[in-house]
Amino acid sequence: MLGISIFVADRTLEDNVKYMEHMKAAGCSEIFTSLHMPEDELEVLKEKLLEIAKATRRLGMNLMADISGKALENFSLPFLLEAGVTGLRMDFGFEARDIAAYSNRMTIALNASTLTPEFLAALKEHSICLENIEAWHNYYPRPETGLDKEAFTAKNRWLQAEGITTMAFIPGDGLKRKPLFQSLPTLEKHRNQSSFLAYLELEQDCAVDKIFVGDLTLSEESQIQFQQYEEGIIPLRVTQALPYALWDKVHQNRIDAARDVIRSESARTDQDRFGMTRSITPMHTNKRPRGTITVDNNLYGRYEHELQITLRDLPAHEAVNVIGHVIEEDLPLLDYVRQGGRRFCFTLAT
Repeated sequence: MLGISIFVADRTLEDNVKYMEHMKAAGCSEIFTSLHMPEDELEVLKEKLLEIAKATRRLGMNLMADISGKALENFSLPFLLEAGVTGLRMDFGFEARDIAAYSNRMTIALNASTLTPEFLAALKEHSICLENIEAWHNYYPRPETGLDKEAFTAKNRWLQAEGITTMAFIPGDGLKRKPLFQSLPTLEKHRNQSSFLAYLELEQDCAVDKIFVGDLTLSEESQIQFQQYEEGIIPLRVTQALPYALWDKVHQNRIDAARDVIRSESARTDQDRFGMTRSITPMHTNKRPRGTITVDNNLYGRYEHELQITLRDLPAHEAVNVIGHVIEEDLPLLDYVRQGGRRFCFTLAT
């Protein structure tokens, strides 16, 4: 599940709402915002919160708000519920009995990294509503302070075994937050990776149920990637070496997935279906490093028109034309496309 962060002090309301609308189309279903603000700006924050909550309801999204014990004195629970806040992230300043009481009225997110078996036992003693409890990891603005994948994943598996939903942040590749502008990931390894790749790794490898973009925005290119993934397709950004008739078609890796290459299940039949039966002349029969996109030429007999993406370095072959390459940043995505039956498409890199 994809969520985004909205920081009301960093962008105009109009820009925030427009971004929410775009991300809804990309599969976003939840908003995270912060209610930490200087005392003298309390009324301004309340007004902005009401507007964001109004837009959230219109889009059919949930709204989670980060709040401290002191801030909750200024934002009463009735005000928050009436405004449309569906959950609270309680990081510090709350006792187990208070958290348990709130959990019977709304979703409560606790700090996943610091949640211990002992504190969880204390929450249960106070009759916590476990169905409304989630464990959220922090994002880390300063480089070199993000979490390690191994310990992070182990913690998530324990939390899930306890019946608790897990959440983490990925970096955005649009506008960054001040003062460091260094992106806001949970895992340090994701700091300079693509947002989409970070999402797939958390979702498929790290026992994470909910994933939020930590930074202010995603680029338009990333929004398109997430929108395509919402449709069950993994997009691969490529550079073109030769023109190809089916660049803009959705492909599917064969169910009997090969070791060395991703094989488009339908490329050969699609050529016939779209009337593209012209014989392919051998050209660009070069070496095929990992991520090379190829089409078999007429020297391969009945395999002519077969489209492949190499999963490992392969030598040149006189019957295989090189037509393009997956960009370096997207090469790790091949580990997710290689699964049998996985749908994928190409977009020409800008």
